Amino acid sequence: MIRPFIIATLVVECLVLTVFAAPSQDDNYVSNYDHYAAQCRAQIGDIPAFSCASGRVIPITVDGKVPGRYTKDMTCDRPALLPNGSQSDGQCVPGSRILNLSELDTQISVMCRQKQIRAKDSLSFDEIDVIAHNPISGATCWFQASATQGGSIDGASVPSPTGADGSTFFNPPEDVVKDGCGICHDNDPFMYSPFMGQVWSQVPVNPFGPYYQVNTPVLGFDKWPTQQMQPRDSTCTGCHRIGTKETCGQLADWASGEAPPGANALAKSYPLSHSMPPFHGQSLATWEVINQASVARIGACCADPTSPACNLTEIAHYFK
Repeated sequence: MIRPFIIATLVVECLVLTVFAAPSQDDNYVSNYDHYAAQCRAQIGDIPAFSCASGRVIPITVDGKVPGRYTKDMTCDRPALLPNGSQSDGQCVPGSRILNLSELDTQISVMCRQKQIRAKDSLSFDEIDVIAHNPISGATCWFQASATQGGSIDGASVPSPTGADGSTFFNPPEDVVKDGCGICHDNDPFMYSPFMGQVWSQVPVNPFGPYYQVNTPVLGFDKWPTQQMQPRDSTCTGCHRIGTKETCGQLADWASGEAPPGANALAKSYPLSHSMPPFHGQSLATWEVINQASVARIGACCADPTSPACNLTEIAHYFK
């Protein structure tokens, strides 16, 4: 079963503010971005400036080896699960990087994402994503910078998302809400996949910790899903939560035998085809004996989460 338990790392959450007016010429006007950044600082802490150059490159391999060249829409062993879009070079684009900026009381994960094939070690990216998370309260914040079509983002020196220059680099929070990160991350800020599993030591984890979205009234982060299913005797939910959106949909299918876009023959074969639980070291027959009934129960709950057997509850959180 899928374990998008991308546990505990890049998220910051919810606190109610008074509604603010649309932009005006008033020098005292504070933008939606600045309101959101202020709430993230208050509930999670400051996010430092960083360079994507410090990140760990996520490998893209074919039959276990780095190919001599990369081509548009090629297949690979561990394709990225997040869709790169029709204008991209596919799901097997090399050069994405992951950074762990976590401190003792904050979990911060950064993805510098490549969607176009560029020169090796290029610090030009198509998207830079930041998840900030307070593992004690569950507060989680999301920041995203997106390149214009045909353009790129310089990842050599990225300002703090919660600093004075954050709004000049990162997208307005309304755009982040529309992009729907929390639809996939419906159970946890940090999610596992074979693609991410290659650099998993760089990802903070806390699969059963509190989790909520930092929000201000006009933005809509609080509309992202916040419920989990807890069917009895499930090997899936024994390792991480299952939400009601994507961990209940394609992510679950891709973790238990269905091939994602960009998968080559190796990715479609066992054990890569069954990524949950990760690093399981079991034969396919053993995996099915241990997990298949749980997968079926999760599937039934995904079809009808309100069934009493699914034990639908709110994910725990602790507002400041």
